[in-house]
Amino acid sequence: MDRSFLSDENVIQASRNFVCIRLATYEDESEAEFLRTIFVSREGDLENTVFALLSPDTKENLCRAGRGPQFAYSTPRALASGMDKIARNYQPRDHVARTTARLPQLKNVRLGLNVSSCDGLPSVICVARSDGEATTMHTTLAPLAFSNELAGKFVYSTTTDPAELGSVKNYEGKSGFLLVKPGEFGLDGELVSQFEVNTDAADLKTAMIDYANGVAKVQKQHSDHMRKATLDGKNWETEIPVEDQHSIQAMEQRKRHSRPVGPGRS
Repeated sequence: MDRSFLSDENVIQASRNFVCIRLATYEDESEAEFLRTIFVSREGDLENTVFALLSPDTKENLCRAGRGPQFAYSTPRALASGMDKIARNYQPRDHVARTTARLPQLKNVRLGLNVSSCDGLPSVICVARSDGEATTMHTTLAPLAFSNELAGKFVYSTTTDPAELGSVKNYEGKSGFLLVKPGEFGLDGELVSQFEVNTDAADLKTAMIDYANGVAKVQKQHSDHMRKATLDGKNWETEIPVEDQHSIQAMEQRKRHSRPVGPGRS
């Protein structure tokens, strides 16, 4: 998806009137089936990326769906203008506007760490002893995630099973809010700091702001990064098979280029 659209200030401002959903695509079968009703390739395969603007009941496409926003809009400014126009037709009810924000989290720690690495952003992982405790933690964390100081600066996930954090260095199995630096390839991470479940929201916010402002967003050159991952034997296994032919061909090409050259080969 063209990052020049999503990083445009006008698009970011327009998005505040929308519920923005980051797709898991090949990491969730039920989501994949829903996406098939919105956009597929000419061959009928689910693409690696899908962009759409949907009505609140998700029954109507409000723009031309495609692999990215450029399928429907020629420029970021055109996208922002289109979003503003759509938003004026869907004003929230008063009781909806007062609803407490939900934490914008990934479906599990594994995917959270991977997305965190891909985006070059740190993770906040809620480790709770029960679903009820997780809900309490979300009540504390969600307003911070949408605050002006922290919006878009962390990737979030939750677990009630500490065993899911076996790939996180320095983690000792305790519950609480974890600030985690993701590994280079999204397969592991490193615990930076941890806060008790009952940590005051103001204290947690201060710590998150200090950390977010103290680390630079990691920028990766996609082709170089993927080539290095192949050479190092780092591979991400999706939950359901990849169908996007462009992605499959790219993976096969990287594998061929990473094979050692021997006698009779060039």
